[in-house]
Amino acid sequence: MEDKLVRLGKTITILLATTFLLSQCNSESPTKRNLEAGFINPPLENRPLAFWDWLNGYVDTARMVYELEEMKDKGMQGVLIWDVGALLDPGKMIPAGPAFLGEESLEYIALALKTSGRLGLNLGLISASSWNAGGDWIEEADASKELLSTNQIVTGPSRKKITIERPVSRRGKPEIYSLISSVVIPYSDSKEIDYTSDKTINLDEFTSDDKFIEWEVPEGKWDIISFFMCNTGQNLMCPSPNSNGLMIDHLSRKATKTHFDTMLGRLDKVSTPENRLKFLEVDSYEVWPAKDWTPGFVQEFKTRYGYDPTPYLPLLQGYSSKDSVVGKRFLGDYSRLVSDMMIENHFAQSSDIAEEHGMLMFAEAGHGGSARVDPLKALGNSHIPMGEFWNRQRHWVTKEAASAAHIYGKKVVASESLTGWNHWQHGPTNFKQLCDIVFCNGLNQVFFHTFAHNPEIAGKPGFVYHAGEHINVNTTWWEMAGPFMDYLSRCSYMLRQGNFVGDACLYYGDQAPNLVPPKRIDPNIKPIFGDSLCLHCGRPKPVDAGELPGYDYDYINADIITTTLTAEDGKLVLPTGQSYRVMLLPDRDDISLEVLKSLEKLVSDGAIVIGRRPERTTSLKNYPDCDTEVKTIADKLWGQCDGVKIFSNNYGKGTVYWGKSVKEVLEELNIPPDFEVKGIDNRDRHIDYIHRRTDTEDIYFVSNSNQKEEEFTCIFRVDKNWIPEIWDAETGLIQREVEYSNVENGISTEFIMDPLASRFVVFRNKSTGKNDAELNYDLQYGFHRKQKSGEIKETIDLTHHWKIRFNPEMGGPDSYQLEKLTSWSEIDHEGIRYYSGSASYSRDFSVGEETLSAGSEAFAVFGDIQEMARVFVNGNDCGIVWTPPYKARITPYLKAGTNSITVQVINTWNNRIVGDVRNPDKKPFTKTNAKIRFNEDSPLLRSGLMGKAEILFVNRK
Repeated sequence: MEDKLVRLGKTITILLATTFLLSQCNSESPTKRNLEAGFINPPLENRPLAFWDWLNGYVDTARMVYELEEMKDKGMQGVLIWDVGALLDPGKMIPAGPAFLGEESLEYIALALKTSGRLGLNLGLISASSWNAGGDWIEEADASKELLSTNQIVTGPSRKKITIERPVSRRGKPEIYSLISSVVIPYSDSKEIDYTSDKTINLDEFTSDDKFIEWEVPEGKWDIISFFMCNTGQNLMCPSPNSNGLMIDHLSRKATKTHFDTMLGRLDKVSTPENRLKFLEVDSYEVWPAKDWTPGFVQEFKTRYGYDPTPYLPLLQGYSSKDSVVGKRFLGDYSRLVSDMMIENHFAQSSDIAEEHGMLMFAEAGHGGSARVDPLKALGNSHIPMGEFWNRQRHWVTKEAASAAHIYGKKVVASESLTGWNHWQHGPTNFKQLCDIVFCNGLNQVFFHTFAHNPEIAGKPGFVYHAGEHINVNTTWWEMAGPFMDYLSRCSYMLRQGNFVGDACLYYGDQAPNLVPPKRIDPNIKPIFGDSLCLHCGRPKPVDAGELPGYDYDYINADIITTTLTAEDGKLVLPTGQSYRVMLLPDRDDISLEVLKSLEKLVSDGAIVIGRRPERTTSLKNYPDCDTEVKTIADKLWGQCDGVKIFSNNYGKGTVYWGKSVKEVLEELNIPPDFEVKGIDNRDRHIDYIHRRTDTEDIYFVSNSNQKEEEFTCIFRVDKNWIPEIWDAETGLIQREVEYSNVENGISTEFIMDPLASRFVVFRNKSTGKNDAELNYDLQYGFHRKQKSGEIKETIDLTHHWKIRFNPEMGGPDSYQLEKLTSWSEIDHEGIRYYSGSASYSRDFSVGEETLSAGSEAFAVFGDIQEMARVFVNGNDCGIVWTPPYKARITPYLKAGTNSITVQVINTWNNRIVGDVRNPDKKPFTKTNAKIRFNEDSPLLRSGLMGKAEILFVNRK
């Protein structure tokens, strides 16, 4: 009885915790006062997460505790443990740890749980050693499967006993396979099947022991095709050395349940209601490309589509249909079933299992890997949809996760963040540029890829995963990471408020796999795919809205259209209040019959739909009667509209357009752009935005991803009676004295935005009009406006005569006299040129009594800093400087007469590693498994303080 009460208490605790976590992911907007408080100090759930890779499963417990303490200190939310093999370790530096979720591994997880609980961090776990679900507990019956076939040519008339041959894949002969069925078709050199005249004969009744076919062969030449369900034999992608195992059959409900029940059963041994995992994660789907199969697939197909797929299976094995449309429909039905079974049995079920255990599921279920699914549906069936974006690579799929979150009513949009192969080339300033772009794609939960665990034996920079920007305690600038973490947290907090504002929803068809292309990718690389293609993967966009400057949108799928979407007051509306003004259909002549039926109801109720008239369905379900039904509904909806002479048709309360773009229709409906940029060429959208709306605010995030200052005008489509405030996520400060004017389409404001800067523009029905007292420069017109307008009272040049102290343990001189600020990489001193780490610049300067008047502010300003700096004046900490314009307010710490300034500057690891590689005969200063990524020709990076440095005395407002 006592055990039952304990279990009941634990269950109640888990249910309450899950309810709380779900409320955090789907919470309503806070009050006005709480909004400001949350912006200043964002709650834990808004702060960055990271993949905490335990490379090769090896753990140093003392360092583990230290790393968690450092995460808390720098303002992270927590991490997800990732047991994974060291893909990059040519020197075999990284020892092998214990088997994942074995007794020793569980002891490590228990310590991590206890420590994170003590610190108030959230801890999660990637749901396999490496990815994509599986382990040594998975038996062959639950392992990944595919469809293979053999074929034999026979001639008749004659009676033959045919031995069914063993299937072979491109990976060899499968160890485990079973016969599904055998069919025979008339032989064709071109392997073409005419389904209108050729009869596909099923040979199952003539088959014995799944090995032999005894058949009276008719006259002619025949092609016997036997189909097999075969285990692929695929193991986990790159598990730690003692953790290999089979990958599961992701279409199987039983396999997914077995996997998670086993994992969670082991984790229960070290979990308590107080100290337990908060998250699980399933990573991007990178299972081998194959014709996916699972037990019961044929029966499931018959149940859902109403016909036997067996005669059409040759189309999955290199044969074609003479009627290509028939072939395309069957292949569509097959792929849709694979998608639905994978979503229902894996992604949705694993999320349900996680929820039952008091956890939330992150799912990278989109088209970042070898996806088989409708990504919006797969992502929408997780608790937290998750995409990815890379540094200096094209792999950006966060818009997909954002659309899924918006249409499925999820508040949190996560993304595997800053993956790449750059290895200490960049720091927070560069990372901010990319994060701001992805924020405009809908991101509101940063998830660093990766934060590698570094045992004491690793040295520095230490052990790293092969891909990622290595944001961990060993990065040179870690001690200054706090403001970067706070910035990301404030942005995430604001971008979870209310609902996303988009004018269009783009229906991307019912095919699987499918994709949502990114709006933009990293501007530091040149796209390799054209505008009509997805910038991430190069596949054609499933639906293309064309240019929509100033309008935003979501993609939408058949699932939401047929089950959730309604039309109210001329808008397309979801239960969360998310709404759109128009829907765009794909430019194709087929459509899901179920979707078309829903569109008829939506348009009748007042929706605006744009697209060509469909002629047939996408499926063989109820063929050919289904096509007649499509034509009947289409004739009602499109009427005489032909897209050439007649461009619209009214139906019920709504309208269907054909032959007009989304932009043209929105303009015809008198819906102006939500955000306009005037005064500059913004065709590349380097001035970008995203808009969210609460009951009491319109919140715009506006970003300048350009490396230079930009002066422009913004027009916001908001109530003209509302008042703008400018909120700065870098500092948490608010400017309420904003110059603006009412214009025809809303409110216009002028901006001079610093390089790589961003602002939240918050519109409310009233404002105090008083800036935060700590605000010391103009968020609307930028820091340099006073310089340009002649409001500088005095300047003191600090460009020359600095003494720099380096760390000799990293090869630098104890001190060096620098006559003029320049990059360390350009100084003729090997210890400085190859230096990485922290160095302190110092010098004195004099200030006259009359300069220190009450009406001025003083700033130390630097032309360039690589990567970060902390400024001290007369021993007082003036803060960390990490974004342009590189400035620190020093007003409170100045005195008349001689003053001292010290600037602690930190660069990245690159130069020291390059120096070690260029001097192989000398003792290296660095130790890392990633040194192989560098060579003698690797460039040195600009480092330190560069350009002009000065003290500016400016008039206060």
